Parts: sequence; C-alpha cells; structure tokens
Amino acid sequence: MTTVVRERSAVRPAGVATFVLVGGVPGAGKSTALARVAGCRSGVRVLDSEAARRDLRGRVPRGVPYAVYRPVVHVRHLAGVVRAVLGGPRDGAGVLVVHDPATSRVRRWWWACLARRAGWRPVLVMVDVGRGEALSGQEARGRVVRGRAFARHWRRWAAQRAGLVAASRGSREGTADGWSQVRVVGRGEAVSVLVGLVDAASPVGVRGAR
Repeated sequence: MTTVVRERSAVRPAGVATFVLVGGVPGAGKSTALARVAGCRSGVRVLDSEAARRDLRGRVPRGVPYAVYRPVVHVRHLAGVVRAVLGGPRDGAGVLVVHDPATSRVRRWWWACLARRAGWRPVLVMVDVGRGEALSGQEARGRVVRGRAFARHWRRWAAQRAGLVAASRGSREGTADGWSQVRVVGRGEAVSVLVGLVDAASPVGVRGAR
C-alpha cells in the first residue's frame, strides 16, 4: 500500500501535543499496531477499544457472549476517549493515540474539531487493507464483526478512500476535514508510521524505547 501524507505546515516545534486517530475497517490491524507502539515507546497514551473489551470481559459472568455486552464496550471506550481529549495535553505536550474505525466522515470531522478545541494537533492515520485481508484479520483475532456492520464499514471506506488519498496528496482542497496531517498506510507500515509520529511529537527525553 502507498503511504500518503498531507501536512499543513512543514515546520513545527518539537514536543507539540498530538492527537492521533488510527482508523480502518474491522480487522485492518489497528489494535495490533497500537499494542506494539505502546510497548516500545514511553510518553504516549494509547486508548484502544480492545483494552476496554478485555477489561469488561473480566467483569461479566463467564459464558456471556461478546455480542451481549458489545454496546457497553463501545460506550466505555468512547467515553474514555472523550475525557482524554477534552482533558487536553499534559504539560502542554504529549501524544494521545486512539483506536476508532473512522469510516464515518462526520465522526472523523467531530474528532478533529474536538481535538483542536482542546489544544491538540489532530493527525489521522487510516490503515488500508483489502476486504479479504480484513476478514482474515478478524478470524485471526477470534472475533468476527457482524456481516451487516462490516459491510457498512467497508462501503464507507471504499467510497472515501480515493478522497482521503487525494486530500493527502493535496489534489483536492477541503477534504481533510480539519486534520493537520493525513496518512493512508498499509498494515505492514502502520507501526513504523505511528512510531515516527510519536517521536516527532514527543520531547527528546521520552522518545527512547522502554
């Protein structure tokens, strides 16, 4: 997959507070990438819906299927992200990396506006995979999204992918929807791109591996 970038400003100071939204259809590999970034970099806060699911899984009676408490997981994750974003950057800087499918343009716009108002520089990273690769990713993790829900995400992504790529290349103005930077990356590129964003946004003292 091609990595494409749109940057509003080529020069910016180190240590700028950055909100990174990691999107992609279910099964694209977002949680895997976030876990690897959290494990190799300090000074970054990662909010992943998978972590919310694991936490709630330990609280519900054994044998209760995920479908029963899925809505609660989504609400808890969303509430946690909103609190973190509205809380603003810590000490005027920091990096907040968030998991969200982000296939809804309205939802992406909402996140970008909320982040800017709270003092973050919003960056969008969309993990681009084929339909078959996404379905295989769901099977590998042992949790398959409902057919209609996945179809909805896929239709949105298929319809918007070209626009996001064009916006990141600067060929269509006004399609970045408030994001300072947009990247469309393949699954294999996601970790290195995210680590690069974390390192660029973090003060030198917190860039080292754990």
